Amino acid sequence: MAEQKDDPGQAARLSQSKRAAQASGAAEPFSVQNGTAQDRTAQDRQDRVAGDDGPGSRTGTADKNSATVVRRKQRYLIGFRSLPGIASPPSDPFLDRLAQMDGVEITRRLKGGGLQSAGMTPTGAMPTAAAQEIIVARMDEQRGEALRQNAPPHVIVEIDAPLGYSDMAVPEPVNWQHSVQVMPFPGPRRDIRFRILGDGDRPLSNAVVNLYGPGFPAQALTDSSGQASLQTHSLDGSGVHAVYVRPAADHWERYIRNPSLEIGQVNVIRLSPVDRTSASFPGERPYGWGQRIMKFDRVSTDWNGAGTKIGIIDSGCDTSHPLLRHIVRGVDFTRDGDSQSWKSDEMGQGTHCAGIVAASAVASSGIIGCAPGAEVHVFKVVPGGHFSDLIDALDQCIERRLDVVQIGVCSEQFSELVAQKITEARFNGIACIAGAGNTGGAVQFPGNVPGVMTVSAVGKLGEYPQDTRHAQRALPQLIAFSGIYATNFSCWGPQVGVCAPGVAVVSSVPGGGYAAWDGSAMAASHVVGFSALLLSHHPMLQSINFGARADQRVSILYDFLRAAAIPYAQVDPNRVGAGLPDLQHVPGLMPSNQQFYGSGIGAGAVLGAMQAPFTQPAAYLGNPMNAILQLRAAGLWL
Repeated sequence: MAEQKDDPGQAARLSQSKRAAQASGAAEPFSVQNGTAQDRTAQDRQDRVAGDDGPGSRTGTADKNSATVVRRKQRYLIGFRSLPGIASPPSDPFLDRLAQMDGVEITRRLKGGGLQSAGMTPTGAMPTAAAQEIIVARMDEQRGEALRQNAPPHVIVEIDAPLGYSDMAVPEPVNWQHSVQVMPFPGPRRDIRFRILGDGDRPLSNAVVNLYGPGFPAQALTDSSGQASLQTHSLDGSGVHAVYVRPAADHWERYIRNPSLEIGQVNVIRLSPVDRTSASFPGERPYGWGQRIMKFDRVSTDWNGAGTKIGIIDSGCDTSHPLLRHIVRGVDFTRDGDSQSWKSDEMGQGTHCAGIVAASAVASSGIIGCAPGAEVHVFKVVPGGHFSDLIDALDQCIERRLDVVQIGVCSEQFSELVAQKITEARFNGIACIAGAGNTGGAVQFPGNVPGVMTVSAVGKLGEYPQDTRHAQRALPQLIAFSGIYATNFSCWGPQVGVCAPGVAVVSSVPGGGYAAWDGSAMAASHVVGFSALLLSHHPMLQSINFGARADQRVSILYDFLRAAAIPYAQVDPNRVGAGLPDLQHVPGLMPSNQQFYGSGIGAGAVLGAMQAPFTQPAAYLGNPMNAILQLRAAGLWL
């Protein structure tokens, strides 16, 4: 048999062609279409960072349950910019080439956003063609970055980042002072045992116990006997800085600084029950402290938000809760649009916000929602959701013709495609309301998107026990005489429109119980319920001229929210916006304001009376809408 020899010229040509293909893929990835088998093999080798599963590998495939750790591919969103006055082409060759690229896996196709909706476009803009679809693709980061840099100006390529939610369960970050103790040298570890008891010394299960000391914070969950065991490097317990216990429901949390702990014994911590009843007289509705300060208790019980459709984009909603059984509409976008799994809420935030917004008025329930008669739609996007799921959820809000949507998720990254979809929702008459975030820094996405009503959280002294984390939320220099204060966790910036109660807010949690939580999402829920009452009962928002589903209705709603806001805490507006909305100060809503509304003085006089040093010049006299427009022109109405 003849000996087969390698052709050096052929090998050189093959190597040269592969280098050229790789260089072309790095410089212009959208020009690479169909690669050879050798190219695909080379790409597979590049994706693998360690090991080899082939039969000739040293480790081999003996262990079928093992898997080599590799760098996972990144998810990307590819869409088009909505440019006013420029119509999008019916098809684009960029997407056609993208579908043929090696190493690019198209996983989903979404409906694109645009400024056009029901014939509405921004002032001075021409109607555009229907927006093209958004593609969700998976590829390695090197290829995705090259694709982004070489994309045409009208094409958006961005990471389909995971969505987060603002959980306040872990209050103590690892600070720099203890950074040297984060990874201690191997040494003895001691078990510290706890037992958590509730009302009547009843053991509390599923309570989260956090231990802060040397190294990372330790965390454990109590069992059915109320016991939990945590390990620490502290030899005698004196090195523990704090213990924080967060019960599952029906009890106040507990926060103990410099606790006295015994290593060899069970350390017992007792929690106080949450008193949900805030009614002063028999038959009075059980409003929470936040609802009372926003004057929900001063309006007629017939004002329940009936006829308004509200969307809650969050972690789902446990509809088995006695106060949430009337919520029957929802979608789970973390499970391909499942129509049932949205009723499971692993995080609890969606259930808590749903209770603030629309908990039904059940006898002896202890709490009631701000707008219990509203029609609520739940869209589950966390845990496990991405920007693409948020776009899908907003699309559903537009199709279902909702009125108000609370976006309860956040991200440290900005998405232009999500921002375009929010703009589309606004031009379809949907008011998007979001919390500012809970990191204490700059306002998080999507609260920093123009057109979103961003809400920061405030608290009030005396509405919680002093041995809780609620008592640690206040900024001491920003406490007003009324006891209302700006919080140290709420994000702040010029994007904040108003503030609302977000400390020790008692509402529903999964499993049928109630809990007091903190967060800007809780504050946003109050403003959502407030907005539902305005949309349902304010004569201007019900009128033919301003009640149509369009951007103008959203603008008027936002104007009323700011006009009704009272700046309790005389602090930087970047922290509290225009102030805390009060139903009794909405122009033209309450009977006490009819003298302004009916006499032709309107919103301008009410605003001038509320927010000194603004006065009531004669130029502001007229009907409410003219007053609002004149205030805007004068720069006094943001």
